[in-house]
Amino acid sequence: MKKIIIYLILSTCLTFFITCGLEDPTQPTVEGITSNQLVLLKMVAIGNSLTAGVQSAGLAHDFQVNSYPNLIARQMNPGNVFEQPLIDDPGLSNTPGVGVLDFVNGEIVPRGTYTNPMALLLNALLPRPYDNLGIPGANVNEILNATSSANGPTMTDLILRNPNFANTTVWEQAKLLNPTLILLWVGNNDVLGAATSGGDMDQLAPTAQFQSDLVTLLTELAKIRDGNIGIIMANIFDVCDIAHVNLLDNLIYKTITLPNVGQVYLPVIFDNQFQPVDFDTTTGGELYLPLLTEEGILAGGSPVEHLLLPFLGEYSENGLGVPDSAALVPLLVGSGIPPQMAPGMAKQLELAMQAAGLKTSGIPIPVSLTLTAAETGTIQTRVDELNQVLQGITSQQGIPLVDANNLLQQLNSPSGYQGYSGKFVFFDPANTAFSLDGIHPNNGGYALIANAFIEKMNLFPDIDITPLDPAQFKGQYVGSQMNKISLEAANQVKALFSRSKK
Repeated sequence: MKKIIIYLILSTCLTFFITCGLEDPTQPTVEGITSNQLVLLKMVAIGNSLTAGVQSAGLAHDFQVNSYPNLIARQMNPGNVFEQPLIDDPGLSNTPGVGVLDFVNGEIVPRGTYTNPMALLLNALLPRPYDNLGIPGANVNEILNATSSANGPTMTDLILRNPNFANTTVWEQAKLLNPTLILLWVGNNDVLGAATSGGDMDQLAPTAQFQSDLVTLLTELAKIRDGNIGIIMANIFDVCDIAHVNLLDNLIYKTITLPNVGQVYLPVIFDNQFQPVDFDTTTGGELYLPLLTEEGILAGGSPVEHLLLPFLGEYSENGLGVPDSAALVPLLVGSGIPPQMAPGMAKQLELAMQAAGLKTSGIPIPVSLTLTAAETGTIQTRVDELNQVLQGITSQQGIPLVDANNLLQQLNSPSGYQGYSGKFVFFDPANTAFSLDGIHPNNGGYALIANAFIEKMNLFPDIDITPLDPAQFKGQYVGSQMNKISLEAANQVKALFSRSKK
């Protein structure tokens, strides 16, 4: 989002905001309800894009109404006013001028474009902080300390709207609202960038720093109303086991025998139905052609364990990873074809791939679009470490902890979870809990998360919030057989949460 956009927003809104101090106002007593029920009087949500209600690579009002905090607020009381920074169509994404993702005629594409972002901001003049203080892209340190974006105006500036609220942080704006209950889901962005960037370990938060920042954040939140406040947290999901990362796992892999190497398990050329293509049409045998990757082929097989979602756009439009005849020659010789025959066979195979609609680029898939087994292991180890920190702190402070990681594991199990699966929309449009970016939940996924929080809220005596019916949120992608992601959409997804140039 260009700097001029946010500056215009802030300057236009400046005279309309109420100047708020940071004094702690007195919470009124309410006749007829118990002290435990008082916790429901004022709810505020703090977190990142998962709290904001991001779906399909961006923020739009039809997504935000299904953010998990807003779903909870509706269940608590249908008349609740839970204010969010609502964004009109076509929504705001990481790409200036381009809306959120949608699907049209079997293809995932941006919903639309816009020229006047000011027209998209439906409640920019709200004279107080938003109840939903989810900041897309923010890690724990930024949620603790940021009052604006260090890299120019972004969603942080749009949601906090400083300097109009005295250059306050997220937790300070939460304090202005005098909440009785805070839903807190942080930490995912402290590891997610390492996965979405293809294994850039510089994007993993150091465990000690994460622990220090989290303790400080909780200490500040506990000061609200002299510690008389309810807090419910969620842990970090396995960012290497989300649809954005695992969508092609095993589907396009084949075991190939190479004379000097032996049997290797490799990702191979596949068709638009995600089926490996057998190029042996005459002998009755099998001939699968490996995709080209910058990691190459090792004795034990391809080191590539995951091919990330944005790869699909490059594969279908530019033939990324598809070998040309020059790249095929050494592969054929390595598989036992006589050197004098390899060039002619390579040319025939290249023509066959082109006849199948593939572009033979000869360009390997870059490391930024793949995760190796070693990279996956390193990221998952850090997720486990940060979750241990979360478990220890919440247990010590008596804070209920939603096990979001376990919920994801159940989604990815063969039986799924409450009728939903963790598969990407191409493979299970009726039941997937993921949106079109493969990172964020869809309406049904957020309903599952809301219920997980409601379950913890109902642990308070005298509180009995009716859970949502997840089945009512199904059908978001039914009616279209999707099998393609446009290059523009793929690049939009690729930009999510990347903090480096790997």
